[in-house]
Amino acid sequence: MPRVAVVRHTFGLPSEPFVLTQARAFSRWEPVLVSRDAVPAEVAGGLPSHSLVDAAGPRAAALHTAGLASGPLTAALRALRVDAVLAHFGFEASCALPATRRAGVPLATVFHGVDATTSRAELLRARHVSWATYARRSRALAHRGDLFLPVSDHLRHRVLDRGFPADRTVTHHLGIDLDVLPAADPVPGTLVHVGRLVPKKGHATLFRALTGMAGVRLTCVGDGPLRAELTALARDLRLDVEFTGALDHAETLQRIARSSLLCLPSTTGPTGDQEGLGQVLLEAGALGRPVVATRHGGIPSAVVDGTTGLLVPEQDPDALAAAIRRVLERPRLAADLGRAAAAHVRENFDVRVQTARLETLLDSLLADGGPR
Repeated sequence: MPRVAVVRHTFGLPSEPFVLTQARAFSRWEPVLVSRDAVPAEVAGGLPSHSLVDAAGPRAAALHTAGLASGPLTAALRALRVDAVLAHFGFEASCALPATRRAGVPLATVFHGVDATTSRAELLRARHVSWATYARRSRALAHRGDLFLPVSDHLRHRVLDRGFPADRTVTHHLGIDLDVLPAADPVPGTLVHVGRLVPKKGHATLFRALTGMAGVRLTCVGDGPLRAELTALARDLRLDVEFTGALDHAETLQRIARSSLLCLPSTTGPTGDQEGLGQVLLEAGALGRPVVATRHGGIPSAVVDGTTGLLVPEQDPDALAAAIRRVLERPRLAADLGRAAAAHVRENFDVRVQTARLETLLDSLLADGGPR
């Protein structure tokens, strides 16, 4: 069985359950988690793992992130006897590129959103070490990487605009684990928003849309730098809002299942950052919950407007309010949208089907004779 190194600097982030969900869905390839940071046993969940910090020390891990040392990762790839590398985010791929060339293994890169939509100037301005490495190496990655996997057609277009080759750039959806969905009855008049508390997620637009909407309770799952500002805004607007902070994936699914509607009014962030797909929209759909979201980024790949949910323009609280009212006040519409969403996810976003397609793409890298 061929072995794939699944590369991410840090595994187990609350906002990224999809990375490990995909890793656990491999069947013909054996995954091993390769990270910069330590991987706790409860995060790995039985998957083999290798940490640069543990194996080579903090200094080596820092030099890897800065693009100044490829030796530790090269040694790891050789010792683990991997046949391919699957890097999540362009940041990880740019840091891993020299090591994959030295180890003689092909490199596939998954683009999730921020790595395909943030400008080079903003990447450098952010002062994140790995972002700066990516800004420096993106052209080399486009030239020497073997496969590029944006998670939506929207991101594919953005990646192509950045000079990545069309013949090696394929839209690939990550998928949803349909076997871990909880059963729960929705509470009438309840909305849920799942996402980090950052400008891109559109919380402020949602709060303004809910102004004057009596009897509606909103749960915001996630944490981030806007926590204090959004708490104050909700108080000033006299909204019934619960901020849960970051929750684990199982509890997040429970919150979605107990809500009447999921709302994700995403917008282009100050740095140009956009949604790659909106994975939480698929989770809500799989649970049979209707969604209201914006016509933004890769969201139209997840939501069929008028069939599995309703889409409105970005930063338009009036249009958002009208769509929310339409779903909450028309139970038959909500039920129809939920049923269609569940069918849409089952047909197009089953993680096992999607990961089997990914394995076929990885097979093609071996058939092509290795890295470029």
